[in-house]
Amino acid sequence: MSYVFRAEGIGKRFGDRQILTAASFWGEAGKIVTLMGRNGSGKTTLLRIAAGLLRADHGVVIFGDYASERPDTATMARRGLFFVPQEQMLAHGFTVREHIRALETTYGERGSGRADEVVERLALGPILDQTRAEISGGERMRSSLALAILRRPSCLLIDEPLARVAPKDQETLLAALRALADQGTAIVTSGHDVRQLLELSDSNIWCVAGTTHHLGTPREAAEHSQFVREYLGPRGAGW
Repeated sequence: MSYVFRAEGIGKRFGDRQILTAASFWGEAGKIVTLMGRNGSGKTTLLRIAAGLLRADHGVVIFGDYASERPDTATMARRGLFFVPQEQMLAHGFTVREHIRALETTYGERGSGRADEVVERLALGPILDQTRAEISGGERMRSSLALAILRRPSCLLIDEPLARVAPKDQETLLAALRALADQGTAIVTSGHDVRQLLELSDSNIWCVAGTTHHLGTPREAAEHSQFVREYLGPRGAGW
């Protein structure tokens, strides 16, 4: 496997609640790995630790030749990691167009035409002059993914991209994620929208009881007896 990113043996407690005990996941170049699990299973906590936004009680994060028990967000970003949280990336008071122009200026993309391509791919034309407050959750997530793509990440962590998103927006997001993976980016996503995520993923990891289980391909996940029994249920097994 061509690992771009790894988080190994991650543990995290909030007060008297143990969220993670020994959880691990990884990102592979050109692949989409999905963390699946119920709400509260630790998926978001795991991603935020991996991105350097939360400090783990134990464990290590490895990104290229950078390894740390306490990863630094700025260092990870400079090395090519981009994290899109569930609450998305847009700042209040700025239009989608202003966000895109700021990123173009920062990374020298102004006039390259890449922004136009990304705007078209994610169907952002009608909302370019609207602010976060004026657009839907799905439109905010599409805009956030556009910013990630413009950043040219070698690894993208994106938390619950399909949560509370309309089916049409889901289709656009899934297609854009697959296109980004096809260009070589390692993508790690999360969620519990079983059918859509299994169809998207190359590999699946189940977050449960504070740890993680590698399920393998979508077909292997659907044939994993414990995963089917405890998570998918009999109706979900025939996805």
